[in-house]
Amino acid sequence: MKVTPARLDSFKLVNPDAIQMNGIISKRFSASRRNRLHHEEEYNLLWPFQEYTPVVGKDRIVDNPPHPEITRGDWQGEFLGTWMDAACKTAWYANDLELRQKIDKMLKDWLATQGKDGYLGTYHEADRWKSWDLWIQAHDIIGLLSYYWYVGNQEALTAAIRVADRVMQDFGPGKEYLHNGPHGGMASSALLEPFVWLYWETGDERYLRFGQWLVDEDWEAPGGIAIISSLLAGNGVAHTANAKAAEMLICFSGMVELYRATGDERYLKPVLIAWDDIVQKHLYITGSISTGEHFQSNFLLRNDGVFRLGETCVTMTWLYLNLNLGRLTGEARFYDIAEQTLYNHLLGAQSPDGRGWAYYMGLRDSKRFRWHTDPDCCPSRGVRALAQMPLHIVNIKDDGFVVNFYEDSKVNLHLPLGFEIKIKMETRYPFAGDVKITVSQLEPAQFKAYLRLPGWCQERKLEVNGVLQNVSPDINGYLVIDRSWKSGDILELQFEMPPNILIDKIGNNGRVALTRGPLVYAVDNHYLPDGIILDDVILFLNKKDPAREIRLVDDEMGSVHLVTQMVMVAPDKGSGGWKERERYFRLDECSGTKTPVAVRLVPFFEAGTNDSNAYKDGVSENTEAVTNITYQVWLPYQFNQID
Repeated sequence: MKVTPARLDSFKLVNPDAIQMNGIISKRFSASRRNRLHHEEEYNLLWPFQEYTPVVGKDRIVDNPPHPEITRGDWQGEFLGTWMDAACKTAWYANDLELRQKIDKMLKDWLATQGKDGYLGTYHEADRWKSWDLWIQAHDIIGLLSYYWYVGNQEALTAAIRVADRVMQDFGPGKEYLHNGPHGGMASSALLEPFVWLYWETGDERYLRFGQWLVDEDWEAPGGIAIISSLLAGNGVAHTANAKAAEMLICFSGMVELYRATGDERYLKPVLIAWDDIVQKHLYITGSISTGEHFQSNFLLRNDGVFRLGETCVTMTWLYLNLNLGRLTGEARFYDIAEQTLYNHLLGAQSPDGRGWAYYMGLRDSKRFRWHTDPDCCPSRGVRALAQMPLHIVNIKDDGFVVNFYEDSKVNLHLPLGFEIKIKMETRYPFAGDVKITVSQLEPAQFKAYLRLPGWCQERKLEVNGVLQNVSPDINGYLVIDRSWKSGDILELQFEMPPNILIDKIGNNGRVALTRGPLVYAVDNHYLPDGIILDDVILFLNKKDPAREIRLVDDEMGSVHLVTQMVMVAPDKGSGGWKERERYFRLDECSGTKTPVAVRLVPFFEAGTNDSNAYKDGVSENTEAVTNITYQVWLPYQFNQID
């Protein structure tokens, strides 16, 4: 029996093949499909299940690993389930029969390794449950259910059930706790979300009860991660469990799913508390979080890549959580954050050709795009993040349709009101703020259009068939048009996108960042005059109107760059030598070119991509050294006192 989820979601997702994307999301999604998913080596994903591997030692390195050229750890079993989820959603969207054949072959070979007892893992029996085993079982279920939803293959659902039942033989009420696993049990708690999915699919309340036991008893037992009690006590994410970011965010998504199944506010309230804490105290301007993969002290937001900022796994799980909360609550603030993360840190971590991914990426750094990293979690999760996007661009409400992301696209929707409509969205967003939406259906009909008003937008205009609409955003942050629609009616949005100067008073004193719309901009070495490096640059801004001198330049690749003024300075050496003085200087302390010259800034996701050193094949460790700096977001500035 398949259970119908409780009607707690504000928005209903569309199937991946209901939409055709044509904008920047489509460009990066398609590059991921063609150049990454199609070329992923099957053996790289399958061998851990076929050969097994020892558990990690005290120094977190496997002694004599079976394939040291691929990985030195024992967590690689997660990658196949993650790849399967991304590949299924991607092939479903694109009707990609070649990728479908690859998926089918992978699934067959994968299931051939499942034991008679249901175990589908990467460890010898003597090593089970000692390391990342339960984390891997969680990703097994995710991948198997994704295949089941895509293909309708009962064998995949049965295999997922067997995995879960094998876990429950040893764990659950009256049995073992999960909190002895990595990161205090947060990794093992990744089982929460897919277990609730199994409850939806089968109607078997054992899976729901397991999820409730995990959160209510396991987490709060002595030695448990105590996520709920910690957050309710006001500790914040930096002082909850061991502050490991990706694993904690995955736990939050599981709590959201548990709330969907029970309606119990005890599971949702701590997530919203954590969300506020992250946004206010831990969020980088580019939409990612974490230093060294952990939440650090409040407001400790470093810039330099040497600190291992913005792990792509964290970026993905943060984006995923916001999409999840947006669908549940119908509140635009969650899509605002998802948009910030998507267009800046996520796309910035993906190489433009879709092949490589950066493991870490700072705001003053170089890009290190790699085909494989050790571990390979970031490339696999980056691809999975992009694969989610077709589900969330346009959604359905009981009384109409919802636009969450302004991607040039076409969408077919079956509204709960009993008829089908088609949406055609024409736009260059996020590079331009003009959006044209054409609505088509067979007969005139009354329904509502919900249009997210981006949180960055201060001025906008909305017209229907050329008639200006005086509409204020509703309580959730959407512009709502309720009317009787005729086929061919046109909505036109104009979001004003002036360049903005952001002054940060938390750790970036004397520096500014430039944004426009949802995009963050950076100075890139590639566009600097010969002989000039980033440390030579100081922006030269007008005192009364800092953004006045910023010009827009259309890039030949369809992007929009910003051009403003800078001065290039060098410190007077003086007594003691310049190395003993501060990094940045007032102009009156400097010699050099004080006459303003033009400097070009590029969207953060483009920064550093012209550096040939950013690309490397093979496997690179995530501790790979930062050997050069190619771009910078926060920049020192001087005001021009003359108007």
